[in-house]
Amino acid sequence: MDMQRFDGLIAIQQSIGSAKGDLNTVMEAIVGEMSVMPQSNGIVVELRDADQLYYAAASGASAPMLGLRLPLHGSLSGLSMLTGHPLYCEDSETDPRVNRAACRRVGLRSMIVVPIPHNGQIVGVLKYHASEPHAFSNGDMLIAHLLVGPIAVGLSSVAEADAVRAQNELRAIVTMKEQLVSTVSHELRTPLTSIAGSLDLLGSGAAGPLTEQAGSLVSIASRNANRLRRLVNDLLDIDGLDAGKVAFDIRETDVHALLEDVAAECAPYANEASARVELLLPHGPLFLATDADRIAQAVSNLISNACKFSPENSTVTVELFRDGEGAIIRVCDEGPGIPESFRTRLFDRFSQSDHTNGLSKLPGTGLGLSITKAIVERLGGSIQYDDEASRGATFVVRLPRHARPGGAELAA
Repeated sequence: MDMQRFDGLIAIQQSIGSAKGDLNTVMEAIVGEMSVMPQSNGIVVELRDADQLYYAAASGASAPMLGLRLPLHGSLSGLSMLTGHPLYCEDSETDPRVNRAACRRVGLRSMIVVPIPHNGQIVGVLKYHASEPHAFSNGDMLIAHLLVGPIAVGLSSVAEADAVRAQNELRAIVTMKEQLVSTVSHELRTPLTSIAGSLDLLGSGAAGPLTEQAGSLVSIASRNANRLRRLVNDLLDIDGLDAGKVAFDIRETDVHALLEDVAAECAPYANEASARVELLLPHGPLFLATDADRIAQAVSNLISNACKFSPENSTVTVELFRDGEGAIIRVCDEGPGIPESFRTRLFDRFSQSDHTNGLSKLPGTGLGLSITKAIVERLGGSIQYDDEASRGATFVVRLPRHARPGGAELAA
């Protein structure tokens, strides 16, 4: 190899190394260095896009065709891509594999085509063409093979840079979304509380008796205002748990008595869903050092979720067991259960399985299980779906004797 060609190869490698993931710079480095193949009158990098090849970079006689798209089938480049083999056309006037008319338009008589591998696939070809027949030798084919290596490295750098950019953009979008949700939720909480309170007063007759039609409309508005208020509160809980802003009040708590209070508070909701809550508790108190209000919130979410998907006149069972020095809480319903294909997404925000369409008798926010998981894990416990339950859906919460808030992150 003469020094001119060697210097050209070095120049290409240096250009690719300094491209820092910029695709245009990589491609221009490849086609812009004519010294590695001085007999050629054009260089093209063709990349695959589905069933087409497009000119991603081009120089010399092919430069005006930058961006040109051609069918994958019916060309020497496409054949090289499909077979993964380098190909040599000695003379386009006699080679049946090429489009003779197209070759004449660009003054092409001979060419070499080398496939570009990337991540186990052929993603494109490097093509040198010349205006004279028999312009290339086996040594020229070797040089083209040497160039494919830096090209593949350049494409890998581009892919990595694109992945980093995409990750940074996604992180920025997620941050922006969380900030928006937090801001909007805080701004909505006060007026929604005022609206819901005013509607409740109107419904109770505090402003005077209502006609039957007016009372019905106020009742509808009140239910929807309270639903929005629950959604806002759930969003604020998610935001606080994400940011680690939720303060936990750890005190000696009788979980036995706590579950009795939760069941009583959930009774009206269960009644609205045509279900009932049954407690199966051990004799005597069961004390844990934990946050009573947050545990009540977590169990209440599980009970309300169970009620929503339970058939009419069914029972939601809440059980409490001692677990060494800790405790286990099981919440079971008599509904259709949860498909195995959906269980990995159970605790994702706003996730809903198709099998529940039309089953829920009451509206929900889609955040209850996410919030429950976050609370339980922040208190040092765990929650899981019981795959071995014989019927319905069963969630198992394990709580330690002494809660240690912090550490676990909310599942995104």
